[in-house]
Amino acid sequence: MRKARIIVLLLVALAVPVGLSSLIAANEEPKAAEDTAAKPHDLPFKKVRVAVLTGEGFQDAETMMPMAFLANRGATVTVIGLRPEKVTAYNSSIQLYLQKSVADVDAQDFDILILPGGHAPAQLRQDEKVLKFTREFFASGRPIAAICHGPQVLVTAGVVESRTLTCYSGMVDELRNAGAKYKDETVVHDGNLITSRTPVDIPAWLSTIEHSLQEQLAK
Repeated sequence: MRKARIIVLLLVALAVPVGLSSLIAANEEPKAAEDTAAKPHDLPFKKVRVAVLTGEGFQDAETMMPMAFLANRGATVTVIGLRPEKVTAYNSSIQLYLQKSVADVDAQDFDILILPGGHAPAQLRQDEKVLKFTREFFASGRPIAAICHGPQVLVTAGVVESRTLTCYSGMVDELRNAGAKYKDETVVHDGNLITSRTPVDIPAWLSTIEHSLQEQLAK
């Protein structure tokens, strides 16, 4: 397990594009998040707007990997949380700037919502503005991709009943008690919900996210 995590973090380090470097906290204020590097005209997701909803105690790989994966394909990535601030991963020293408060964004402004795991979802699920944003995004039919503890936000938002999901093993009972069907699989795609279990599942999770966005763009 430790070896797999090291591999994932190496991939993160190699994958972070120039435009995301301003989101990784340093000893200075964050610069504009827009990527100023030249981009090929054929990047598939250059029109895709991504919201990553997280906070203090985020899981580093589950947060940084989808950010890098989508940004490298041209997507505009916005990191949102309870308030604009610098937060730290629970499992490493990686820090990240939350660019916007969830209270100041509209679900209609994004094409996909990413819910990473870690300790952050336990805090986020207690905030009514987060739950309102999540419900509105779910109702739009656009994809929501959650991993590990990320589905905690979906459970509290009340959008998992009769849906099939996967999650971290420690919250399986909570998922079932909310009326969801649980599958112990690498990735589960049910309607607009894309869920995975742990960082080891990230490659399959990202592949499913990519396919879902391709279908969305083709409509």
